[in-house]
Amino acid sequence: MKDGKFDLKTFLNNIELYAGTICFFTLTVMLTLQVISRYVLRHSFTWMEEFATIMFVWMIYLGVAGAVTSRKHLRIDFVLNIVPFRVKRIMLILSNIIFMIFNIYVTVVMFDVIRLLGSSVTTMLHLPQSLVYSVIPLSMVISCIRLVQDTIKLNKESEDNLGSSKPSMDLDACEKIFRQKQADKIK
Repeated sequence: MKDGKFDLKTFLNNIELYAGTICFFTLTVMLTLQVISRYVLRHSFTWMEEFATIMFVWMIYLGVAGAVTSRKHLRIDFVLNIVPFRVKRIMLILSNIIFMIFNIYVTVVMFDVIRLLGSSVTTMLHLPQSLVYSVIPLSMVISCIRLVQDTIKLNKESEDNLGSSKPSMDLDACEKIFRQKQADKIK
């Protein structure tokens, strides 16, 4: 939302994060209800555990795509910090290409797995297994799209911000606000 209005571009740029967040909240509610029903009502709903497991898997794979979007995926950058600018750019682009190849491989394999599952269903909920496992190729395809976007972005970045991601939390700004509040209390 920008200025209180829905922004389609922002929504599409973060769709995997929104979907993962919905999975997380659904998982939290389901597990809370499961604990309450188990200890207060002395009854356990087995379908809730299966559903929570599915939501957990979906949350994880959507999180992979979300991490790629915000450049928070796992990367060892020791070598990147000591090489010259052009080499760093080439290494980051090469890293994206290798990651894309891996994602394409996993997508192809998962389509074969989904095809082999056929019309099988989950034990308690009787959901199609193909639906449960479809998140894996979906998130890999989204990751490939985000990696292409990131590679284009890498070609346009300057030496100062090449390959960098915004911190999840700016600790320096938090410390500055904390010290300001402490100074205000003293006055």
